[in-house]
Amino acid sequence: MMNETEQSAPQEEESKDRFVILLRHGIAEEKSAEKPDDDRSLTREGNARMKQNARGLASVFPKAEAIYASPLVRAIQTGLWVTKAYGKKIRLQTIESLRHEKDPSEVIEFVRGLEARRIILAGHEPHLSRTMAAWTGLNAAEYELKKGGLYGLRVPDSGPAILEWILPPRVLRRIG
Repeated sequence: MMNETEQSAPQEEESKDRFVILLRHGIAEEKSAEKPDDDRSLTREGNARMKQNARGLASVFPKAEAIYASPLVRAIQTGLWVTKAYGKKIRLQTIESLRHEKDPSEVIEFVRGLEARRIILAGHEPHLSRTMAAWTGLNAAEYELKKGGLYGLRVPDSGPAILEWILPPRVLRRIG
């Protein structure tokens, strides 16, 4: 016979859903004719803020297993701040499907093929909002991430994802 405590204790089950963070890169150099878009770096302010944002991300999402970034310099630099905030326990990898001109379905298919369940993806707008919309069925026109902001998506193995968080960069900096 079960005692009262055992009867009222909730059943704890490990969620089989993935949780995916879509993180916009930090403040970058302005576009210019002298520098290709792929090579634009984070500014001094962009680096300082991403360092703080990354610490905030590590605080609210402590069990990240993987981080992937667009191959553009500013997204890689953003991803490197995140790896530092996690004590270099996760290794940054780049993937082409996070480039801003790619179809969001490429990102979704990539994530479905991963073993990791807690994933961070660093990329660009409006690509990240279009990816979030493709996953959730929400209207991408109603959303836009500020530089250094993020979406947190609960992604079941089938069916639409659920947008659980939108964290602006100022909130991440306060947490971090």
